[in-house]
Amino acid sequence: MSDCRFVMNVKGIGVALIPRIFFQRKLKDIFSDILKYDAKNLAYISERVGYYNKINSDFSKDLQACHEKEKIGKLPFKKTSLAYDGYKISKYFKDDLLWVKKYGDINCTFCPPPVICKSRPLNEKNYNNIILKLDKNRHFVFLEDKMNFENKQNKAVFRGAIYQKHRKEFFERYFGSSLCDLGCTNNDYKMWRKGFLSKQEQMKYKFIISLEGNDVASNLKWALSSNSLVLSPKMTCETWFMEGKLVPNEHFILVDENNLEEQICYYNAHPKKALQIIQNAHEYIEQFLDEKREFYIGILVLAKYFYYSNQLELDKDILELIKG
Repeated sequence: MSDCRFVMNVKGIGVALIPRIFFQRKLKDIFSDILKYDAKNLAYISERVGYYNKINSDFSKDLQACHEKEKIGKLPFKKTSLAYDGYKISKYFKDDLLWVKKYGDINCTFCPPPVICKSRPLNEKNYNNIILKLDKNRHFVFLEDKMNFENKQNKAVFRGAIYQKHRKEFFERYFGSSLCDLGCTNNDYKMWRKGFLSKQEQMKYKFIISLEGNDVASNLKWALSSNSLVLSPKMTCETWFMEGKLVPNEHFILVDENNLEEQICYYNAHPKKALQIIQNAHEYIEQFLDEKREFYIGILVLAKYFYYSNQLELDKDILELIKG
């Protein structure tokens, strides 16, 4: 379960007030612990690090020339959820190391130098967007669903704010469908306005619609962890969840401006196929549940950033991991 904002802030401020030197002394031990994994896990970790941080050449000149660079020791009191999550990793590195970070919803690619961020577009030019697990209190929420797919309502549900053009177009096409319970939670479109539904209430439907917002869809992770089938248009952005590795019609059902009702009818009539896709989604999520391994991957993503900006020396074995 995610923390409320007050608890999150208390925890974040508490950690930020602990002298960083206590964490920095542990970095060598962390590297040693990582190397204790077996070959299969090390190969997996290396692949994940390479997925999030695609940089494999020195970018120190670009970093030094960037006016947005800052020391990582700076206390995180802006964009708190993302900042605290970034601090949980960066506090293990020396205070005077430099980085460039963009804490917010990112749906564009950056020019050099590489930038630490939460999200990036799904395209071949996204290599300067270095992904960390940020805003996890909102995005990385996985739920236990005690209701079987067969016992749920034969409809698709969505609740969310409508500020983006693609969400507006989706509502124009499908609001009022007898197969959908769509509701807008902001006041800009009163004709679509409906009451709030909790995650637990939404999980009473066989189908949960996942629509991207400014970058990724915030409901995607918990919806995939449910016993409902996720319906989503083609995804355009990704985060630490590696949305780019999700396979349409294997982990979720791909829908467009024409086929939503057709897909709902099909999987209502073919529950075994729906259950297999739900199971595939659950298996995909399992890789993110090992908190220690997730932490180590984050450490290596940042270590690779500081290594290729010529700020950090690494032992041969760790270098082999980050170079892949």
